[in-house]
Amino acid sequence: MCGILGKIFSSNCSISESEFENALSLMKHRGPDDSGIHKSDKFIFGQRRLSIIDLSDGGKQPMISDDGRVTIIFNGEIYNYQEIKEDLIAKGYQFKSSSDTEVLLHAYFEYGINCINQFIGMFAFAVYDLRKNEAYIVRDRLGIKPLYFYHKNGNITFASEIKSILKLEKEHSFKSNESAISSYISFRYPILNDTFFKEIYSLPAGHLIHINETGDLRTKKYWQFNDKLKEQVEDKGEEFYINRIREILESAVKYRMISDVPIGSFLSGGVDSSVVTAIMAQNKSEPINTFTIGFEEAGYNEFKYADEVAQQYKTNHREIILSGKDYIQTMENLIGYKDAPLSVPNEVPLYLMSKELKKYITVILSGEGADEIFGGYGRIFRSPHDFNQFKKMQNGGFSQKEKTKFFRNFSDRYAGKTFDSPIEHFYYLYTYTSEKDKQNLLSPHISCATNEQKLKEHFSKCFEEVKDESYYNKVMYSFERLHLQGLLNRVDMTTMAASVEARVPFVDHRLVEFAFTIPVKYKLKWNSDRDKFAARLLMGNKISEEYDTPKYILKKAYESLLSKNILYRKKMGFPVPLNRWFGGQFKDYAKGILLDSKTTARGQFNSKGIEDWLNSPKMLENHGFAMKIWMLINIELFNRKFF
Repeated sequence: MCGILGKIFSSNCSISESEFENALSLMKHRGPDDSGIHKSDKFIFGQRRLSIIDLSDGGKQPMISDDGRVTIIFNGEIYNYQEIKEDLIAKGYQFKSSSDTEVLLHAYFEYGINCINQFIGMFAFAVYDLRKNEAYIVRDRLGIKPLYFYHKNGNITFASEIKSILKLEKEHSFKSNESAISSYISFRYPILNDTFFKEIYSLPAGHLIHINETGDLRTKKYWQFNDKLKEQVEDKGEEFYINRIREILESAVKYRMISDVPIGSFLSGGVDSSVVTAIMAQNKSEPINTFTIGFEEAGYNEFKYADEVAQQYKTNHREIILSGKDYIQTMENLIGYKDAPLSVPNEVPLYLMSKELKKYITVILSGEGADEIFGGYGRIFRSPHDFNQFKKMQNGGFSQKEKTKFFRNFSDRYAGKTFDSPIEHFYYLYTYTSEKDKQNLLSPHISCATNEQKLKEHFSKCFEEVKDESYYNKVMYSFERLHLQGLLNRVDMTTMAASVEARVPFVDHRLVEFAFTIPVKYKLKWNSDRDKFAARLLMGNKISEEYDTPKYILKKAYESLLSKNILYRKKMGFPVPLNRWFGGQFKDYAKGILLDSKTTARGQFNSKGIEDWLNSPKMLENHGFAMKIWMLINIELFNRKFF
């Protein structure tokens, strides 16, 4: 809905409104429709508005209470605001607008900061309460909306995008965070609350910052879902889970269709976007707008599947075809919007698709999040099978022939490695770039053992939070805790850069909580007992979608709305032909960036190792090879933009 910027002072405010406006204006793309600033001696708050709910001036921010004692800035949507509003009216509150921001303001008056427990939505907001001389800075439960902060000398600066913090704090020279680079090369994004700028942090999902009357700052976690795993002990049966998924998901989609501006749906042709589109079509009288994008290279789009769903539900469907040249030209510009290297290659097409759909609509619904909560990354989520079987083989009960076959398959899958614990095994699987490859590509101070140990500790803490759960549940929980925020950041950034609001019904906290009560056997379901037996000597990456069905319970729930051709085909993802590009037409481009003298002088890369990689025939053959080069290019383009 917008971009927010604020600074809270330990002493009197020393920033002029013009200085503040300059920093706020850097987020104009997040809110091209309006802007507002409110300054006091304690704080200065500002907002750039993308009008979605209540297009009048009644939704203008910052919003100040009638007594002038409470000020709020808010980014996001509270989807159940009408129900909360009715409750507040019954308690005597009066409203001047139809905006959800005013509902948030009055809810805070009635319930204090505990009002957030009533909200169904996505939000990042700040409230300054002069009645108590305290403030809160809050991020939604799943981290759908971004929020960054910088804290020094008792002052805190926060914003929807880092660039505004950099501008407002221009007297401070922020340095590159090389531990974030190490994390990025390993996992494609910084872990937890790190950013690529030292001293600037991301407020973790489900957390708030409280600043009390003495200026003390405390970060508090207000929501978690790991206790829901304990409910898996009682199997309530397939039909129960199907019915409950339908109930919650359809409620989530309907809520996210509430808008005073035109809406539509991303439609890739995959299961998740197709389910969302189908539910939308059933709840809208006129045809919905749907959009899909792919590359001109053969095998790099899912147009025929998207078209099948579009025809079934008679949507206003548009296809966008992207060339390699378009991609490269857009990448650097997008890094400037994100204030960080891009996490995955498909961020570029998502942005270009958002630019195109902005011609027709302002709100888009997306299928992100379903894979994380329903076991959609089958090759990863089935991997505990490998480790569990490995331990069973060690403990006996199998013939020598079976052991020989299993250990041969295990060695091939894991390059001859063995693992003493689930966390060691998962870290190996989840790490996108091996320690050896990091050493080949990065300078020693970035790929050092200390950085690696810090990353491993983050994963260990995550496993410890659910220490009594099965390895399968630990993996799914870790994906929700570690992977989802990076995914949601991608969606927010690519859409808001084009002044489009993305809504993600699968990340409705009610659905997330319920999904974690569903036993694993309904998420990753063996096709038959025969298949389960046949798969016992194979690895998870060979089993998935051959002997089992990932996201089974979600697919089963929507067999009445979508064909089996859509629901049960193999997952394609969103492939980008990087290996064709960097092994062919853009090899010189990659060399020009990564082997340039100013890149070398920066001292972050191992230039000899990179040159060897670029000249390797694997560059044309292996997507993983090209992906790592793409990541290094992103780092250097980011460096040139900000340092």
